[in-house]
Amino acid sequence: MKKSHHNFFAWWIFAACCLISLVGFGLLVNTIGLFFEPISKEFRVGRASVALMTTFQNAAAAISLLVAGKVMEKFNLKWLLITCFSLIGISLLTMSMATSLVHFYLGWILIGICQPIAITLSIPVLLSNWFNEKLGSVMGIALGLSAFGGTIFNPIIASIINGFGWRVGLISEGGLILVILVPAALLLLERPNSNYPAYGTTKANPQATSLIGINLRQALKRPIFYALAFAMLALQFVSGSVQHISGHIINLNISPIIAATVVSAVMLGAAAGKISIGFFLDHFSSRLTLLIYAIVGASGWLGLILFSNKQLLVISGFVLGLGQGICLVALPYLIRKQFGNKDYSNILSIINMLGAFAMSASVYLVGLFFDQTGSYNLGWIINSAAFLVSFLILAVTLNKNNYSMKNKSAKN
Repeated sequence: MKKSHHNFFAWWIFAACCLISLVGFGLLVNTIGLFFEPISKEFRVGRASVALMTTFQNAAAAISLLVAGKVMEKFNLKWLLITCFSLIGISLLTMSMATSLVHFYLGWILIGICQPIAITLSIPVLLSNWFNEKLGSVMGIALGLSAFGGTIFNPIIASIINGFGWRVGLISEGGLILVILVPAALLLLERPNSNYPAYGTTKANPQATSLIGINLRQALKRPIFYALAFAMLALQFVSGSVQHISGHIINLNISPIIAATVVSAVMLGAAAGKISIGFFLDHFSSRLTLLIYAIVGASGWLGLILFSNKQLLVISGFVLGLGQGICLVALPYLIRKQFGNKDYSNILSIINMLGAFAMSASVYLVGLFFDQTGSYNLGWIINSAAFLVSFLILAVTLNKNNYSMKNKSAKN
């Protein structure tokens, strides 16, 4: 009987995380740009004024990450998710009745506050709690679905906006969040127990459901913490600069259609990268996996510099997208493996906070590089270097830290 409980709950948690990624990332995060033009026309303001709501959202999310880990430790994650998804859905519904941009700014600030707990941290934290085996694979698949969510929901929401207006589009998004994610959260169980053990629990490993590892204060004393923090900062900087790829392609006097195709290739590559890197982390050396994906990511960004052929640019976009798997899957995976699950949500939130600020800064800085040089090449060189330097720092510290982590876990 325990075996069926084991299978049902661990894999239900995985299915719920897939829904959060597909709808949370895919719908909420990936479709916001569709509303810029119609809202701009409705209120007769510039695109920059409308896009400012995403700046407020990202800033609120970055600040929220400072305390999100602690909040997740003190309160039941199930009820936190129900609250956050409800607030996000209601916020979207109220914005459909907006009469000024201030309403959008306040609404997206509230969404930004809820987003780290509801979407950014919930998936790796839940999977970390429930999977002692195959963690890389399930994390890669779940997080990889965000790109497919964007592919699914973008044309749907675009059609709704074109046919019925942006207000109905917001009602649709809010309704989907409330109808899909709130019920999914209601059926969650935050941690395994004796009746519902984590995947990978055996008689030989009875402590698989217990909290093993070190806390944030102890993690701060380890070189690997700073290596992971640097890698998150550097590679989230890379992620933020993806928004400039279409501008780079157009700057090469290539049509906007090809530019959009390259960006689509990046999204597909990111999905493939997240899914595949999780599998390789489960089955091969972490350092070997990181080396391969770092070389792949760096090569993709260099391809944008070296190539002007349309087909090669599309391939470069896909290849650099593959490298995104390091930032989005490998780093959360390695944080769990290096520090355990004792204080995982807190450590992950602090490291993610650095990445959130880096992502926000990169959009501005890469644009500034272009303004100063007339080319995006400097930004792409920095991105390539970010992959290689991050790998070198991680490879050294992972090698030094594995033995001490095992000793620490044994003491606990």
